[in-house]
Amino acid sequence: MTPKKTVTLPPILKTLLPKQLYKQRFLLTDNGQDNHIDIDIAHDARIVGGSTITIRKGHDNQISIGKHGKFNKLNIDINGSHNHITIGKHVKFSGHLLIVGDHLHIDISDRTTAIDCYVLARDKSVRIGKACMISRGIEIRATDVHKVYDTESNERLNQARADVVLEDHIWIAANVTISKNVTIASGCIIAAGSFVNKPITTPNCMVAGTPAKIMRQNVRWER
Repeated sequence: MTPKKTVTLPPILKTLLPKQLYKQRFLLTDNGQDNHIDIDIAHDARIVGGSTITIRKGHDNQISIGKHGKFNKLNIDINGSHNHITIGKHVKFSGHLLIVGDHLHIDISDRTTAIDCYVLARDKSVRIGKACMISRGIEIRATDVHKVYDTESNERLNQARADVVLEDHIWIAANVTISKNVTIASGCIIAAGSFVNKPITTPNCMVAGTPAKIMRQNVRWER
């Protein structure tokens, strides 16, 4: 019988090795079939803070993550089939990306940053444009999840009919909720604590309130 071999690492390697390995990896759980994950990790990418990819069930899902990103406590979660999650280059993102259903997508374009953002694609999809700045406590939801009906006609009153689309260079301040069927035009600023439940089609405007409305037009912002 061959004796079992053990390897004892020096204390310095015990301290450094797990961290160095984890910087280049998501913790992956795939309970489906024929799913495709393409993580194009550059040498300067950082994946830290318990970042995970979980495919609960389903097949033919695709996840693509571009170069030069920084991901801290980013949880990617898919429950369904034929879905896509795409993250562009130079993206810094913390939060939760969740797809529930089939043939849905979440797209986050180049140079967008988020401190703490929950994105849910359930009835419809979500697209976030380039160079957006998203603060903490943000919810972007392409669904109401729970259904509300008219008692006489039995018509659903809170149907998601369109994707949620954030165009380029949008600043979303803290504790904002963006609801179903919403498009926000490029260059807009969404003030802290706002609830956006209708499309904002005018670019370069300041939006605030519950529900949100345009407070000022022809503004621009810088990081």
